[in-house]
Amino acid sequence: MSQDENDQQPAEQPAPKHRVHFVRAKAYPNGSTSPLRHSILQVLGVLKVATVKQTWLLAQPDHEHPNTVAGGLRDLMKNKLTEQRGTTSGLPSKPDPAATGPAAAPEPKPARPKGTPKRKPMRPAGAGAVIWGLTDLGLDAAKSTLPTSRKIGDRARSVGRATGAPHAMAVNDTIVAFTSPATPGEPVGTIADWVTEAPHPLPGERTQFADAVLTAPADGIPLLLVEVDLHNETPEFIAAKFDRYAEYFTLTYKDPTHEGHPSNADRLPTWRRRYPTAGPDSLPPIALVLTGAGPRGLNNLIDKVKDLTRKHWRPTSLDRWSHSDPFDFTGSIPILACHLDKLTAQGPHAEIWWRFGGQTWQTLDDALAHTEYRARVQARLDTEAQDAHEAKEQRLEATRCPDCNRRQDEFDDQRSASDGTKPCWHCRQKAAADAAEKKQQAVRDAHAKRWPCWTCKGPLGGAFDSVLELTEEAPAEALECPSCEIDRRNNGLGRLLLPKPTFSERRQARKQTPDDPWWEMRLLHAEQWPVRSSN
Repeated sequence: MSQDENDQQPAEQPAPKHRVHFVRAKAYPNGSTSPLRHSILQVLGVLKVATVKQTWLLAQPDHEHPNTVAGGLRDLMKNKLTEQRGTTSGLPSKPDPAATGPAAAPEPKPARPKGTPKRKPMRPAGAGAVIWGLTDLGLDAAKSTLPTSRKIGDRARSVGRATGAPHAMAVNDTIVAFTSPATPGEPVGTIADWVTEAPHPLPGERTQFADAVLTAPADGIPLLLVEVDLHNETPEFIAAKFDRYAEYFTLTYKDPTHEGHPSNADRLPTWRRRYPTAGPDSLPPIALVLTGAGPRGLNNLIDKVKDLTRKHWRPTSLDRWSHSDPFDFTGSIPILACHLDKLTAQGPHAEIWWRFGGQTWQTLDDALAHTEYRARVQARLDTEAQDAHEAKEQRLEATRCPDCNRRQDEFDDQRSASDGTKPCWHCRQKAAADAAEKKQQAVRDAHAKRWPCWTCKGPLGGAFDSVLELTEEAPAEALECPSCEIDRRNNGLGRLLLPKPTFSERRQARKQTPDDPWWEMRLLHAEQWPVRSSN
């Protein structure tokens, strides 16, 4: 390859190096920096107690090892801001001299052979991780690292002493799984967005404490209450928490000004004053994180809690299903559950959440939005609507009139429609009118073959389409139309007698048929009434 070709080749970028070495402050024996101590105080200010690993994952996860965080904790302990509470196994972090008696003189350590690597100190088997907490001075220092409006409570003096604090550690692991930058997927919120042991006062000097509360609107979680429970808790004990939450959500306060709340009500929900960032469509969602058992045991616990809390998470008006909106959750508590080990391994955005009322595992966003339920119910409603439409169409098709082929919905007055077996009212009326017209025409044709009215010389049955026109053929002796007969009676005239044929007319009739249409009637009248007037 020539020199020119070498010049045209892009220079290879050096691989990024993971940061290992850090500048240490000489004023602190363990070399911790001020930002590191600030982050540690912030984490302990929220969690109250935590292990080195938990603090490391939340305070400085970009450090390759948690040693720097452990050094920061020891530096803070030297300044009486932190203290060791014990270990996660329940054993003390250091032996108690009062229990073991006077310490014997340590035996001299054998000399390490030259060239042999220095051994790292090892903790006894089963000792567990050391639990760190804040002192009273540390609690005051931690307040300065959090928002000024944040109430961080006390320092949980008894947590971690001789018990291992399994519940507190599970709560910490839940927050780490949500918020640590090292969590799989995208983290949710920051440590400053969390509050632990959040009190919710109830009547009768009772309080429902939420294990953790997350408010991270920037990450799409305006509000999420978190309850962490171990498998040794009974379903009834866990369900009772939701009963107390439901009671708290019904509490109201009087705010005539409605400041910050677009409402015309005299009393507003108390929880909205505490959580103004909550969504408007439902009560605050509650995440139930379970641990301490295998998948089958945790799933069984979820099913039992779901059945016991059905009245809280079902749609608001489901008891009146026929008149309710299946998507109305304004008075329902969104409850979703997951396994802590899955949350830690897969992160909060994986399909590990079971929304009560749903039928499958979902992501956090889908579980909060109840996407699966809404899609499933909407599909069922669409199917029911389609079936109802097809049934209606089938019923309407069966009502087509045999004559005009119109359906029931094509009539202005559906009472006149057909039932599919006989013509509709309009067709029956038309058929009756056609039959009457045909009959009327037959009567007119019969009258036309006879003679006209003697008086008006019009049709014998009367004027066509008049009120007095005969619908039946006139009697054989009829000589006048109905109108002329009525006039004769009204004028007091007697029976109409046709003129008697004269001798010349009779003689002429013997030779040829007379063209007089009334000739036969004149002869009949002459025989019946030989003595009469001429008219």
